[in-house]
Amino acid sequence: MNHAAVLAVSAGIAIALQVVANSIGMKVLGLGALIGVSGAVTAVAGFAAALFLSRPEASGKALLAAVVSGLLGAFILAAIVLAANSGGLARTLSLVIGTQLAFGIAIDRIGIFGPAAQEFGAAKSLGMALILFGGLLLVHEG
Repeated sequence: MNHAAVLAVSAGIAIALQVVANSIGMKVLGLGALIGVSGAVTAVAGFAAALFLSRPEASGKALLAAVVSGLLGAFILAAIVLAANSGGLARTLSLVIGTQLAFGIAIDRIGIFGPAAQEFGAAKSLGMALILFGGLLLVHEG
């Protein structure tokens, strides 16, 4: 397995564990404090990485992207915790993953993050359909 696949699988495991930790934290701290503490820890880790691993360029565009990323992160954390608490972890993650997949394929197809657009053929269509169908089976009640 290549390093990108290992990172992706590791992130999937971490997301599932994070939702559990967030649900526990929200019961004690409340949603706002949970997001605040989580964001503070993320900020400290990010600044430590910036100091020791790279030399960031603090342009206006880069800072705007970081602010947007932080706001999206706070929204994502809140939405997933609230959805998982009321609808269950498997249901929540199946919907999140299905949506990420659909938008990821669209973003790759448009070529936003790379010089060339990714092709979208029969194999990718089938793969996406199977994952979305699996997600629908998890969400289906009965």
